[in-house]
Amino acid sequence: SGLPGRHGSSLRRSLRQRLHPGADLAAKELGKEGVTLEYVYGNQFFGDADITSYMDTWYQTSGVEVVFACGGGIWTSAAEAAAKVGGKVIGVDVDQSKTIDAYGAGMTVTSAMKGLKATVNTLLTELVKNDNWAAYGGQVMTLGLVSGTDVEANYTQIPYDTTQWGDGFTQEDYVKLVGRMFSGDISVDGSQDEFAPSTITLNRYDNIK
Repeated sequence: SGLPGRHGSSLRRSLRQRLHPGADLAAKELGKEGVTLEYVYGNQFFGDADITSYMDTWYQTSGVEVVFACGGGIWTSAAEAAAKVGGKVIGVDVDQSKTIDAYGAGMTVTSAMKGLKATVNTLLTELVKNDNWAAYGGQVMTLGLVSGTDVEANYTQIPYDTTQWGDGFTQEDYVKLVGRMFSGDISVDGSQDEFAPSTITLNRYDNIK
């Protein structure tokens, strides 16, 4: 699915590979031309001078406006670079707005969150209250959407309260988007196959590390 934010023709983004199709679909549905995604793998779970320097080049030279910093503490390098030019960052795993915004007020566009509260509540209810160990014990499960209307019940979500909503993407738009994914109107490809975009330009680079 398309992430919230500006979809202007000059917009460039770094997104994890599974999000490339969403950015491509968003650009197609909005009729935006000239959208470019830059993708690079840091190969570690912490920021350092090398990654910050790479991000400096993206923000200051390549025209990148927002970076999805996915990988443990590697976000610190994106935030350090963004702070120098008023750039934006997308967090991951939990609502990172408080930590990322410490580098600059309003830096965090949103966060691609694991629905930890929903997951813990569901599993504790099933295991402790319902004694349903047989259905869950020893299982490897891939969790995602369980509701097309209650976005906070899902195991993947974005923060409803701290996302930078605007006229281009509202809370109502988000709920509708989740509903389209839940119903199957929008299919999310979770494979690791190389994605060939139809609308955007996608640039992949060698690992930083």
